[in-house]
Amino acid sequence: MKRGKLIITAVASALLLAVGTAWAAKGGVPGKPPPKEEEPPPPTQVDGDFWFWRWGHMDGPHDSSMALGISRDGKTAVGSTVVVDFERAWRSDIDWAIATDDGVPPLYNELQVQEDIGVIAPSRPSAAFAASDMTTVACPYDKLSLNLDWCDSKPVGTYVLGTVSYAVQWLLPVLDSVDDGDYVTIPDFGGGASDMQAMDVTADGLIMVGYGNNKRGPLAFRADMTDPLLPVVKSLTITDLVSTQTLQWTRAEAVSADGLIIAGYGGTKRGNRAFVTQVLDANTDPITLLSVVLPNIDGGKWSEAYAMTPDGLYIAGRSDSPKGPQACIWFQDAATLEWMVKPLGGLSNRKLDSVATGIAYRIGSDAGDLMVVGKSKRILYPSEAFVWAGNPVLEDDEIGYMYDLEYILTKTGVGELSGMGSRWILQEATGVSALGDRIVGWGVNPEGGIEAWVVTGYPFDTPVFTHE
Repeated sequence: MKRGKLIITAVASALLLAVGTAWAAKGGVPGKPPPKEEEPPPPTQVDGDFWFWRWGHMDGPHDSSMALGISRDGKTAVGSTVVVDFERAWRSDIDWAIATDDGVPPLYNELQVQEDIGVIAPSRPSAAFAASDMTTVACPYDKLSLNLDWCDSKPVGTYVLGTVSYAVQWLLPVLDSVDDGDYVTIPDFGGGASDMQAMDVTADGLIMVGYGNNKRGPLAFRADMTDPLLPVVKSLTITDLVSTQTLQWTRAEAVSADGLIIAGYGGTKRGNRAFVTQVLDANTDPITLLSVVLPNIDGGKWSEAYAMTPDGLYIAGRSDSPKGPQACIWFQDAATLEWMVKPLGGLSNRKLDSVATGIAYRIGSDAGDLMVVGKSKRILYPSEAFVWAGNPVLEDDEIGYMYDLEYILTKTGVGELSGMGSRWILQEATGVSALGDRIVGWGVNPEGGIEAWVVTGYPFDTPVFTHE
């Protein structure tokens, strides 16, 4: 656990206070709950009991699928399915998918609930990593009757055409194509590897972030998609507020719900470093940012940020440490407004190797205000999905837990009731909804194939183990 540098010039101190105030204004003082009169009521879970769902594959003879992301409202899952020898993007309306099941174990849905959105470039690799929220509470989606209304939810991801890769935002289902097009693409920056990817998108779908490549390496970008026919794409130069060090290359991995805070990681001579940056003025060229290179765990040489809460106050990823790379969270100290790092450990007691890929903010939970999902190495398997819950404090306060998700499902009895069986290996949790009630990921199914899965109705408080 390491504190950021305290030696700050007067000017830098003022800027740090300003950005800390801005971040804090989004949801209270980091590390402490908001004042009592402003404290929101505990979030209520959406309809659906605690349940494990096999997510199958797209239509056709496909036998490998991964869920790679979930929208903040928990209504849209996205990912990729292997078709012959390449990956193809898909999306799924979660509420519709679970409503189509007959409730008889095993709860494998034969209706092929994954909608193929990789058809914009047939026989070309594509994948979807995130999606914006729906604009209506109940979306009239029905894949069987070909009513493919996404209710304004927009998936984002990547596809490759020849030697050029594109960051892509899907606007409409293919069957609802319009003259202006049902998707918009941003080509790579030229030079280097062909690897342009949109990794995250705001709640309203108007801002997406990701990275491409130029001759110097990966380059983070922020794209304003307000006018899909003319996206405004600007690269991000990350210069640390305190040290004035500029990262040699950058990758944007996560964006706040309003598009004003971005997290990711970049390169230095000593290794990768996680960063968070606030957009001060998106109309300037280059875009005006206020950036902080986040601290590593004590003794660690590198770090990477992959996810954040919708308000941008809490960031999750991983950091190197003397015990090995481990999942961690970053948050600001309430008094100094310094960014702090809290290691989360892993599922193995021998050598740590874990990473956090999703984070949810849950004020009022008896397990702590934060919930983190990801993957961790353990003795039996190189990777298993985990769930961590706790508070954003450096000192352990004996509140919270860290278990592998399969253990939680088994000990609560949910696995048995859901027909999960004992042969599933849940290898990675790739995303979690803003309320923490829905988790997506992928693993090895009982037949030995790779398959996407979704957990719904995840408990707000500490899970109760009734099957010891």
